[in-house]
Amino acid sequence: MFTDIFGNTPRVRLLDFLADHPDFDYTISQMAEFADIARPTVYKLVAELQSQDMLTFTRSVGDSKFYRLNLSNPRIVSMVQVDFESINKELAATAYEETPDSEKDPPKSRAGSHSLGRLSFRGRMASVRAAPRRAVRNKRPKSSD
Repeated sequence: MFTDIFGNTPRVRLLDFLADHPDFDYTISQMAEFADIARPTVYKLVAELQSQDMLTFTRSVGDSKFYRLNLSNPRIVSMVQVDFESINKELAATAYEETPDSEKDPPKSRAGSHSLGRLSFRGRMASVRAAPRRAVRNKRPKSSD
């Protein structure tokens, strides 16, 4: 939502991403990947947002530091409220508009139900992953030859 209003700058993309997930904390690398921003830029933005009391350090795991929006800052609370109000209005406006073109042939999911897929708050198909994907190796049992 913020990128629609304030433009597609790295700062706005980072705040938009964090506002969509206010209950979670992220590392610099995760913020860079999920907000599609270069890591050096995220380092600068994190320092800037921390100095403005908009971002807070939450924990450290090994060498990784985790950050999240500072929900005790009134500006952040207002920003998140505006974001959620906008999302609720979008959802309410489109709740009954997503009907199939033909009642004879409704779209089916892989499971065979009549769901329309998993939609994100923005109405796009949402990928459901919390961390970067890693290669999975197929392990085969060793033969006893």
